[in-house]
Amino acid sequence: MAHFKLSDQDDNFLQVPQDAVLVFAGASGTETFIERDRDVTVRIVVKAVGVAMADDGVLEVAIELGDARARGQDGPFPNESTLRASQSVQVVVKAGERLAFKAYPTATNVKVLRTVVCTADMPSAEVQFAESRPGAHDAAASNGRTAASAHDVRPAA
Repeated sequence: MAHFKLSDQDDNFLQVPQDAVLVFAGASGTETFIERDRDVTVRIVVKAVGVAMADDGVLEVAIELGDARARGQDGPFPNESTLRASQSVQVVVKAGERLAFKAYPTATNVKVLRTVVCTADMPSAEVQFAESRPGAHDAAASNGRTAASAHDVRPAA
């Protein structure tokens, strides 16, 4: 059996954006929740890379929030082809409330090499407006804008 590794292109595809927080890295996916201390729009991203182990290999990723599901797919491709799939959603997380979600790959005739899940707080319209004016750094700071940090994301118990 052949041994497949991630290429530089795969690593670039899986790279977590600079403004995001890594929630999961592995092969399977995660079930977790996020909380915020203020109302904020959060982008949730799942990306996966795999290799087709037979013809018609398909790699799908999904993000589930309650009864809603968003999916992204790559394939079908022939044996030993590299597949890359990604999906993202933007949701409003209300202050003090937990937003539970699942993010995972589903593989058909594919060996999943790596899956990453990350979240990023989106800037509010008020902050975007403030940043477009002179003295933006001070205005953004006074509006209480904070970057996402590891303690903002907590794994499910």
